[in-house]
Amino acid sequence: MADPRGGSVPVGSLAGLDVDPSAEQVYRAIVSGGAADRAGIAARLRMSPAETDARIAALAHAGLVDVDVDGRIEALPPTLAFGGLLARREQQIRDARVALDELADEYRRARELKVSDGIEIVRGRREIASWINYLLLSGSEQFRLFAKPPFAVFGLSESDTEREVAGRGLRERIIIERIVLDEPAAEKDLLTSLDRGQEIRMVQSLPGKLLIVDDSAAIVQLDEGGPAHSEIAVVRSGGLLDCLTFSFESLWRSAMQLREGPGGTVDPSLVSPNDLADPADREVLTLLLAGYTDAAVAMRLGISQRTVQRRVRRLMDLAGTDSRVLLGWHARDRGWL
Repeated sequence: MADPRGGSVPVGSLAGLDVDPSAEQVYRAIVSGGAADRAGIAARLRMSPAETDARIAALAHAGLVDVDVDGRIEALPPTLAFGGLLARREQQIRDARVALDELADEYRRARELKVSDGIEIVRGRREIASWINYLLLSGSEQFRLFAKPPFAVFGLSESDTEREVAGRGLRERIIIERIVLDEPAAEKDLLTSLDRGQEIRMVQSLPGKLLIVDDSAAIVQLDEGGPAHSEIAVVRSGGLLDCLTFSFESLWRSAMQLREGPGGTVDPSLVSPNDLADPADREVLTLLLAGYTDAAVAMRLGISQRTVQRRVRRLMDLAGTDSRVLLGWHARDRGWL
């Protein structure tokens, strides 16, 4: 996505280190553009002098910039400025995870919850919703979902948690039952999901409700699947999780792909290794094979770098490879370009 002031929108954020977004914008401008006086920085960012002065004062107070005798502002090296703080935060997170595991064990013991070989039984809609939110927010790579109605705790429409996950650029793959298309708001929700980069495929029926986060944990429906959602199993790494992942991937390969069709409709189509139906995929692939980086492709097409990476990942899945080089060979052999 292009930034109206020039350059590209940064993927990361320093908000987790208590840096105000407006001050971070000024710091990034000094890092990328070099030292300058206040007037130069204000002109670079198209800000008023007063606004620029306030942000520079905040950066100087935090020890992130130096102001020399001539009034030129220089950014401290990022590693020097943030390295120590980041290391302390990471240690605090590690300590918090240990405490969380201890508290979880104590919670289970107090309530005599059954935990066996990485499987935990969770009961009650509120606790189930809490587990889903926790696992989604802990994901770092992708999540896979069987979307089977009726939807009680999660479904097609977005929650605040799902919007936050989407903002972090995780790969999202969803398999829905055909009956989902009969839901009143299904088409609108599906179009929204496709637009934000979710990959959605469809089968006639699903065995149950399933959520897999990364390759580390899964949630499996244990009740009859009605609106109550009274019982689930949380499955950790091990043989059962491997079986669940295998089940998802097997269905994914044979499922029908959903795409946005003419007139704002959702069209199912067979996934074929010979077919590259989405023109946007062809544009991305053409630029990549021409030697452009992901960031350059994103800027030329006016999309985010995360969207480029999701499209490339989908193309590699379609080609059956984990290599971008082999993707290029496949594209030429299959006549995609």
